[in-house]
Amino acid sequence: MLKFRHIASAIVVLGLTTAGAHASLIADGITYTLSESATANPLTDQFTLNIAGINGPSDAEGGRYGVQSFALNPPSNFASAAAPSGFTELSGGLNANGCNGKGNFYCFAAETTPQGPALPADSSINYTFYVTLSSGLFSGYSPDFKINWVGTKNNYDLVSKPLTPTPTPVPEPGSLLLLGTGLIGLGLVGRFKLSKRFL
Repeated sequence: MLKFRHIASAIVVLGLTTAGAHASLIADGITYTLSESATANPLTDQFTLNIAGINGPSDAEGGRYGVQSFALNPPSNFASAAAPSGFTELSGGLNANGCNGKGNFYCFAAETTPQGPALPADSSINYTFYVTLSSGLFSGYSPDFKINWVGTKNNYDLVSKPLTPTPTPVPEPGSLLLLGTGLIGLGLVGRFKLSKRFL
């Protein structure tokens, strides 16, 4: 007989096999990861920028209060970008003073510049935003990325490097079938135990 723990193990293994690895950029000891997932609108994708290792042992600069602004260059057929919570979308790139309206970028400026104190050691931040195309697909989109930090230093290195988004994986049909079979088996085991109890 299939035991509950075996079904649970199958579900855990399934979860591990559908998780994807993310391509990351490491600059000044900070790790930047951009993930991408589709939405109900085929012309709009959701992006999440994860920043990890802030003020940690590998952070070459430290003392960071937070992000004042960040910018990415747009994909082909770019229509618009929706800023993360607490940010405003502006056009153009950025410099040490923030979004500057120059160049082929979309830029997100913090509505309130972080004033301190410094973020705790080894902090991480997530920013979720949306990009919409007028037509076409996001395939091959690998934006140049810029970020402007504020903190105890007068100036932080202005990161300006490519950052490749990693698509969030969708479970394959075979994986969904395995999950469905496991859940049905779990229901049958429970029903079998219940019917034995009333005999």
